[in-house]
Amino acid sequence: LDSAEGAIALINDLLDLSRLDEDRLKPVIRDVDPAGIVRHALSRMTPAADAKNVVLKAEIPEDFPLCRSDPHRVEQILVNLLGNAIRHTPASSVVTTRLQLAGQTMTYIIEDQGPGVPAEEIERIFDVYQTKAEEGKGSGLGLPLSRRLARLLGGELRAVARGEGGGCFILELPAAVS
Repeated sequence: LDSAEGAIALINDLLDLSRLDEDRLKPVIRDVDPAGIVRHALSRMTPAADAKNVVLKAEIPEDFPLCRSDPHRVEQILVNLLGNAIRHTPASSVVTTRLQLAGQTMTYIIEDQGPGVPAEEIERIFDVYQTKAEEGKGSGLGLPLSRRLARLLGGELRAVARGEGGGCFILELPAAVS
């Protein structure tokens, strides 16, 4: 079942990239609960985290406002980021997802306790043509697809190189608070 689900996810990622290349992928914008999107993405990734004894932690302010975005695409990005964080963080550690609102920007921050991304690799990891998947490390399409989806939604996805290690990915999207 896991390999079948992995194959379906890979096919869907390839189809989404193709639609993006052809400018055929359009966001479906509506009122969304960003906190609910985070919680749902975390629940989807709980089995993978449990298998590795990784704790998924969420830091979400109370009474987070509704925003306007494409909930399916935001969740798709978060699931990709969480999957990477779980894969790259050591067993028995923590992956934290924080949700923040500053002005007109909604920010999702995913942090893990893995090796992090070296500064010289930051931009390369988002390049679909240069990314090479490693054995057991995923398809190599998740980050390029996620960045392109973030940009489709009017936002940005970036990685932060941290000297002390640990992965940190920041997804910033227009809040368009309802």
